[in-house]
Amino acid sequence: MIKLLDCTLRDGGYVNNWYFHYNNIKKIEDALEKSNIDIIECGFIEDSKYTYDSNYAKYNSFSQINKKRNKDYALMLLTEKYNIEDLPKSKGKNEIIRLSFHKSDVKKAIKYSKIIKSKGYRLFWQPTATMRYTNDELDELFKVCNEEIMPESIALVDTFGEMKKDDVIRLSKLFNKKVNKNITISFHAHNNLQNAFYNALEFLNIMIKNNRNVVIDSSIFGMGRGAGNLCSELIIEFLNNNYDKNYYLDPLLDVTDTILTDIRKENYWGYSLEFYLSAKNSCHPNYSIYLSNKKSLTTSDINNILNMISFDKKIDFDKDYAEGLYQSYNEKEIDDEKNYQILARNIKNKKVILIGPGRSILENKNKITKYLNKKDDFYSISINQKSIYDTDAIFISNRKHKEEMEIFKNSKYIFTSNVESKNNKHLVFDYQKNIASELQKSDNSLLMMLNILRKIGVKEIYLAGFDGYELNNSDNFYDNSLSFIIDKNKAKELNESLKKYIKLYKKELNITFITKSKYEVK
Repeated sequence: MIKLLDCTLRDGGYVNNWYFHYNNIKKIEDALEKSNIDIIECGFIEDSKYTYDSNYAKYNSFSQINKKRNKDYALMLLTEKYNIEDLPKSKGKNEIIRLSFHKSDVKKAIKYSKIIKSKGYRLFWQPTATMRYTNDELDELFKVCNEEIMPESIALVDTFGEMKKDDVIRLSKLFNKKVNKNITISFHAHNNLQNAFYNALEFLNIMIKNNRNVVIDSSIFGMGRGAGNLCSELIIEFLNNNYDKNYYLDPLLDVTDTILTDIRKENYWGYSLEFYLSAKNSCHPNYSIYLSNKKSLTTSDINNILNMISFDKKIDFDKDYAEGLYQSYNEKEIDDEKNYQILARNIKNKKVILIGPGRSILENKNKITKYLNKKDDFYSISINQKSIYDTDAIFISNRKHKEEMEIFKNSKYIFTSNVESKNNKHLVFDYQKNIASELQKSDNSLLMMLNILRKIGVKEIYLAGFDGYELNNSDNFYDNSLSFIIDKNKAKELNESLKKYIKLYKKELNITFITKSKYEVK
């Protein structure tokens, strides 16, 4: 027997922090019911620390879900985040708890499983990152599953979307051979390598040949963190055509049009190089997201850093560890004392004007040109771009921008050592020594240039084109080729961080904004 479990409201919730709004949650559940989906996963079950809000796909109990008697409903419980003593008793045979646990939490999962079953729930086991188990560890897991717990289902979980055909075949055969025949085997796919659909077919092929009961996880429009999940609409059509199933597609298409398309515009999910790289390196996708959000690394740089992650750090994202790898990757210590002296001689007693890439440099040409024309008073530096203005020097601290821009022979360049380790034609400064660290570590190019300038005694600095980040990426830069995707939370975080640093630096530097900026301290 084949069943479909739709996890749009649960796994899809990673995209929008589970904020769907009550009316949309109701519409999605109604659509899934009309589509004849066998099991509807409505979100997470949270303990008493969480205050229930009907706009979120998170619940304290099944009683908060709008259930229909003829459907099975599931909530996922995370062993590492739930106080099992808070679990209320089940009030119906259609209530399923999917217990998700890491390899390190198997003992805790055994305890939780027994309590879940004693409270009357149907238990589905979800061993996170199944690929991380050795064969011996799986044998031990299966032994506990068969002899001590006997859940209704145990899942093969491709947490990082890394599984390929051979992996699915190997693990599916192993699960079929070792798991008690009375236990359903489930498959949960992520689509980082765009293999979710075909992996599901490989899994089905093996299980059906062996007369196993199976559950396939999917989500409408593939909604899910990162690259997303197996699309419900794709697997529905396949099962209808090949296994005489009777699922209805139109209700899901309507939900996609009226709800999910709008969510995806603000919170993208789907294929990207970042999520491909996380799967390729078998690590938590947040590592790739974190490094990508630096906006200073090439794709090959991100791949190289992900390859540096130790095996024991791959399953759970560790922000401090990721930052450490990033700093280590960029760290190239050099002796730059002579370069400070040279830059000081070039600037002499002049004021400095820094030109950023913001759109305001187009809108304030006359104003900026007046400053630049005062060659005896001002030394000008463009930051991470060959500006529309002819400046005395170009400062580059961003590896990605260096790769993308043309280096002109007749221009003077100032590099940080993560970009250029040694070149007698250019001034190169030690990357690590010039990171802003008074508030939090930041290798923002403006802050690094300010650090270099204050070390050589420059006191008066004028800024143009440092507009700050808008959610609409085309509004951030004078040249769209410089733009990059940034979400609203990251934009706000960057703006606030730079503003705090400018306020701090103003205590020893006379900083004047020539153009409007979100960093300006009033």
